[in-house]
Amino acid sequence: MRQRRSLRTPNPEVRRRLLEAADNLIHEQGFPALRIEEIVDRADLSIGTFYLYFESKDDLFINLVIENTGELQRRLEAASKTAGSVLQRLGQVLDTYLDFVKEHERGFLYYHSVGHVDTTVGPLSVWACNQSALTLRPLLEEGMARGEIRKTDPELLSQAVVGLNQHIVSYWLQHQDVYTREQIKSFLFHLFG
Repeated sequence: MRQRRSLRTPNPEVRRRLLEAADNLIHEQGFPALRIEEIVDRADLSIGTFYLYFESKDDLFINLVIENTGELQRRLEAASKTAGSVLQRLGQVLDTYLDFVKEHERGFLYYHSVGHVDTTVGPLSVWACNQSALTLRPLLEEGMARGEIRKTDPELLSQAVVGLNQHIVSYWLQHQDVYTREQIKSFLFHLFG
């Protein structure tokens, strides 16, 4: 593994191009088959430039998960603020989650299968689940306050919903010949009602 040099003024556009190229290639072929040469070729950059921004392919994947988690949070938050009852908005949130996971299907399955990856923010999967739970919690608290959702500990409920969704959606992606998206959405949604 090469030691990454520190950039005085990193170019966010170069970083974005590398992450976007990797995200697209992961969608096409999966992460294990991904090669750094393909990433830089797709981004129209050099291998040297790659190593100015990332220490390795695994480092790039961690950064991609962090970026995608932020994007997912923004989408979930927007869906939670749509019009309607809390349960209707939870349906919107679930649709948004399913759309996002389907867009990043191969990366999501790899992320789900690698399990415990240590980062500076702790285990990557725990951090990502916590971010989604933080985004979902206010909507669940509102549902409890309005009597649309049974009152319980909002922290545990948000963690349980995110963890269950992540597992069931991973299972669905591996069994799409058995379960449709609508069956999965219906199953998850009816856990609330």
